[in-house]
Amino acid sequence: MAECIACLTLTDRIPDDPCDLIGVDRGALVLAENGRRMKLSVGDFDSVDEKDLSLIAEYSDEMIRLNPVKDDSDSESAIRLLISRGYDRITLLGGLGGRLDHELVNLKLAEEFAGRIWLKNEQNLITVLNEGNYEIDPAGYRYISFFAVMPSVITLEQMKYPLNERMLYPGDLYALSNEITGNKGIVRISSGKVLMIQSDDRQSEK
Repeated sequence: MAECIACLTLTDRIPDDPCDLIGVDRGALVLAENGRRMKLSVGDFDSVDEKDLSLIAEYSDEMIRLNPVKDDSDSESAIRLLISRGYDRITLLGGLGGRLDHELVNLKLAEEFAGRIWLKNEQNLITVLNEGNYEIDPAGYRYISFFAVMPSVITLEQMKYPLNERMLYPGDLYALSNEITGNKGIVRISSGKVLMIQSDDRQSEK
């Protein structure tokens, strides 16, 4: 599986995961300033001066400058590029908690590319699940919640509040704040599409 971490901005520690590191716009500058080598940097870089651009280029295997006059956000352009290059899992850092309009774009992209986009910040890990069977690692998060993107049938096993072929409609809130009780939580989506959020009450390193 081809994996990468795409950094829009960093408010927590820089990840040490052994996968490709992608810098998106100012996220690329933060990575470069911390001496982190990037497989790719991409963005319009309209808020970055020439000195910083040189630093980004120095720490990038490849650098793509986007036209600042465009229909897509930098994150959307970057994600579509990474999908086209065959990445199966893209963990997006900095896609939550900033501008609400950009956050909604990132959530819609997670829905469009279900199972391939994961949004992560200090307290949350979010993705969208299509029909299928999944083993979910707790990954240090206490809670796990599910929200229907469309009418869906969901089964949950090895969780504090199990469900068996339960209908979940958009607007239903009963699948909130569950907890994985085993080494892995078992999720089966028999039909539909479901937003999954793993979360903690307090900020902590993941």
